[in-house]
Amino acid sequence: MPKRRTLQERFEPRLKGRLFAGFLVGVLVGGALGLLIGILVFERAGAVVAAALGGAIAGLLYGALVGSFAGLESPDPGTEPSETAHPLEDPAVEEEHEPDLSPPPPDPSGADRAPDDRL
Repeated sequence: MPKRRTLQERFEPRLKGRLFAGFLVGVLVGGALGLLIGILVFERAGAVVAAALGGAIAGLLYGALVGSFAGLESPDPGTEPSETAHPLEDPAVEEEHEPDLSPPPPDPSGADRAPDDRL
Protein backbone atom coordinates (compact mmCIF):
# COMPACT_ATOMS: atom_id res chain seq x y z
CA MET A 1 0.00 0.00 0.00
CA PRO A 2 2.85 2.49 0.48
CA LYS A 3 3.39 2.59 -3.30
CA ARG A 4 -0.10 4.02 -3.90
CA ARG A 5 0.48 6.63 -1.24
CA THR A 6 3.71 7.61 -2.97
CA LEU A 7 1.98 7.91 -6.35
CA GLN A 8 -0.83 9.93 -4.77
CA GLU A 9 1.65 12.19 -3.03
CA ARG A 10 3.28 12.86 -6.41
CA PHE A 11 -0.02 13.49 -8.19
CA GLU A 12 -1.79 15.81 -5.75
CA PRO A 13 0.70 18.70 -5.70
CA ARG A 14 0.96 18.65 -9.50
CA LEU A 15 -2.82 18.74 -9.89
CA LYS A 16 -3.29 21.44 -7.24
CA GLY A 17 -0.62 23.68 -8.73
CA ARG A 18 -1.88 23.40 -12.29
CA LEU A 19 -5.51 23.80 -11.24
CA PHE A 20 -4.67 26.97 -9.31
CA ALA A 21 -2.71 28.31 -12.29
CA GLY A 22 -5.70 27.54 -14.52
CA PHE A 23 -8.03 29.40 -12.15
CA LEU A 24 -5.77 32.43 -11.99
CA VAL A 25 -5.05 32.71 -15.71
CA GLY A 26 -8.69 31.97 -16.59
CA VAL A 27 -10.03 34.71 -14.34
CA LEU A 28 -7.52 37.28 -15.59
CA VAL A 29 -7.90 36.51 -19.30
CA GLY A 30 -11.68 36.03 -19.10
CA GLY A 31 -12.14 39.24 -17.13
CA ALA A 32 -9.98 41.21 -19.56
CA LEU A 33 -11.82 39.82 -22.58
CA GLY A 34 -15.19 40.46 -20.94
CA LEU A 35 -14.18 44.02 -20.12
CA LEU A 36 -12.97 44.62 -23.68
CA ILE A 37 -16.16 43.23 -25.19
CA GLY A 38 -18.25 45.18 -22.69
CA ILE A 39 -16.52 48.44 -23.61
CA LEU A 40 -16.87 47.81 -27.34
CA VAL A 41 -20.49 46.62 -27.31
CA PHE A 42 -22.25 48.32 -24.40
CA GLU A 43 -22.51 51.99 -23.44
CA ARG A 44 -23.68 51.76 -19.82
CA ALA A 45 -21.20 51.14 -17.02
CA GLY A 46 -23.38 48.46 -15.42
CA ALA A 47 -23.43 46.43 -18.63
CA VAL A 48 -19.65 46.74 -19.00
CA VAL A 49 -19.13 45.50 -15.43
CA ALA A 50 -21.58 42.65 -16.03
CA ALA A 51 -19.73 41.63 -19.20
CA ALA A 52 -16.41 41.71 -17.35
CA LEU A 53 -17.87 39.64 -14.50
CA GLY A 54 -19.35 37.14 -16.94
CA GLY A 55 -16.01 36.87 -18.73
CA ALA A 56 -14.24 36.29 -15.42
CA ILE A 57 -16.67 33.51 -14.47
CA ALA A 58 -16.40 31.86 -17.89
CA GLY A 59 -12.61 32.17 -17.73
CA LEU A 60 -12.60 30.63 -14.27
CA LEU A 61 -14.54 27.60 -15.49
CA TYR A 62 -12.45 27.21 -18.63
CA GLY A 63 -9.21 27.67 -16.69
CA ALA A 64 -10.28 25.03 -14.18
CA LEU A 65 -11.00 22.57 -16.97
CA VAL A 66 -7.71 23.18 -18.77
CA GLY A 67 -5.73 23.23 -15.52
CA SER A 68 -7.18 19.94 -14.34
CA PHE A 69 -6.45 18.29 -17.69
CA ALA A 70 -2.90 19.65 -17.56
CA GLY A 71 -2.48 18.01 -14.16
CA LEU A 72 -3.25 14.62 -15.68
CA GLU A 73 -0.41 14.63 -18.19
CA SER A 74 2.63 12.44 -17.71
CA PRO A 75 5.41 13.53 -15.39
CA ASP A 76 8.66 14.88 -16.76
CA PRO A 77 11.03 12.36 -18.40
CA GLY A 78 13.09 10.52 -15.84
CA THR A 79 10.58 11.02 -13.02
CA GLU A 80 7.97 8.52 -14.18
CA PRO A 81 6.79 5.97 -11.62
CA SER A 82 7.87 2.38 -12.31
CA GLU A 83 7.50 -1.03 -10.74
CA THR A 84 11.23 -1.55 -10.28
CA ALA A 85 13.91 0.68 -8.86
CA HIS A 86 15.99 0.68 -12.07
CA PRO A 87 13.70 -0.30 -14.97
CA LEU A 88 16.35 -0.11 -17.70
CA GLU A 89 18.93 -2.14 -15.79
CA ASP A 90 17.38 -5.58 -16.38
CA PRO A 91 15.06 -6.59 -19.22
CA ALA A 92 11.52 -7.29 -18.11
CA VAL A 93 11.30 -10.49 -20.16
CA GLU A 94 13.95 -13.01 -21.10
CA GLU A 95 14.61 -12.95 -24.82
CA GLU A 96 13.88 -16.19 -26.61
CA HIS A 97 16.27 -17.26 -29.31
CA GLU A 98 14.66 -19.23 -32.11
CA PRO A 99 16.68 -21.95 -33.80
CA ASP A 100 17.99 -21.18 -37.28
CA LEU A 101 15.77 -23.18 -39.67
CA SER A 102 17.37 -21.98 -42.89
CA PRO A 103 19.17 -24.64 -45.00
CA PRO A 104 22.94 -24.79 -44.58
CA PRO A 105 25.01 -23.02 -47.24
CA PRO A 106 26.25 -25.21 -50.12
CA ASP A 107 29.67 -26.80 -49.79
CA PRO A 108 32.11 -25.04 -52.17
CA SER A 109 34.04 -28.27 -52.86
CA GLY A 110 30.96 -29.94 -54.30
CA ALA A 111 31.21 -32.95 -51.98
CA ASP A 112 27.52 -32.81 -51.17
CA ARG A 113 26.39 -32.94 -54.84
CA ALA A 114 24.67 -35.95 -56.31
CA PRO A 115 26.69 -37.94 -58.86
CA ASP A 116 26.23 -36.91 -62.46
CA ASP A 117 24.35 -39.62 -64.44
CA ARG A 118 24.88 -38.04 -67.86
CA LEU A 119 27.95 -40.14 -68.78
